[in-house]
Amino acid sequence: MTCAYTGIIKKTGDFYLGLCLELNVASQGDNIEEATRMLQEACQEYLSFVKEEGIEDEIKPVSLDLLREFLIGDEESSTSIDRLFSKKITISDPCAA
Repeated sequence: MTCAYTGIIKKTGDFYLGLCLELNVASQGDNIEEATRMLQEACQEYLSFVKEEGIEDEIKPVSLDLLREFLIGDEESSTSIDRLFSKKITISDPCAA
């Protein structure tokens, strides 16, 4: 089975941060492609862990406060819209129920 999740990639300084909205998983990379790949791998590992531990019911999406912090960050280096990217993160089995 393959599942799709929403990833937001944000350029911060010299690197890119990734955040999966549905799983509340984050990662980073040196460019958009690497940040996307690293986020995909982090989500896959997270889903494998929660399935193995039997704690799928503990999966929670990103809170609005965390999303606001991720998008806006500190006011000194506010994020412009041209530094945000949305990506579909595809995960092969296991998927969150």
